[in-house]
Amino acid sequence: MMLRLPIDHVVLPVADLAAAGAAFEAAGFLVTPVTRHSAAMGTANRCIMLDGSYIELIGIVVETPANLPWRRRIAAGHGIGGLAFSTGDIAEASRHLQEKGVRTEAPRHFSRMTDDGELSFTVIRIDPGETPGRQCLVCQHHTRERLWRDELLLHPNGARSLDAVALPGAAVLARFADESGVAVQAGDDALVLRGTRPARHDLRAICGAQIEVICA
Repeated sequence: MMLRLPIDHVVLPVADLAAAGAAFEAAGFLVTPVTRHSAAMGTANRCIMLDGSYIELIGIVVETPANLPWRRRIAAGHGIGGLAFSTGDIAEASRHLQEKGVRTEAPRHFSRMTDDGELSFTVIRIDPGETPGRQCLVCQHHTRERLWRDELLLHPNGARSLDAVALPGAAVLARFADESGVAVQAGDDALVLRGTRPARHDLRAICGAQIEVICA
């Protein structure tokens, strides 16, 4: 079964954020500097920006109730911990989920500081019971120009865009399928990227997932 999902970003929870960032850099990816989320979140991230989406490496800074799902995922052996679905209208997305009967939290606004300014976004967290084994949410970016900067898309290994995602139990995401988006299917945790030079990167030891770059 293959779905198409409007993926904004893929979340990879990692036990060691510095080591994970270094592993992705060694594989030829340009990785953003560490930025911290709020004290309540107790997390920090580094990102691999792609055309229209990105991979988020997320690590724990301080244990808080909010990051319990990520800690559980790390304890279970890493892998793809969550998916964020893209929207340009968070209020409309909320209504759409309600019409489908999907349990969610109320929309919440977040921000994080980077060297290039504040990143601002609003998210709707989907009840984990709706997506067993994954923390999924809907995300609207308010400062896209500060996140998707041209220089962050120039990966030395030629990677350009997210083409497909494989993860166990993908069928539970069928309620969120769209006519367009990224291909998602059942399988071992893996990401397929399109780029200019084919390569395979086994990063299971550091983040629980394999990364493949295929030629466009």
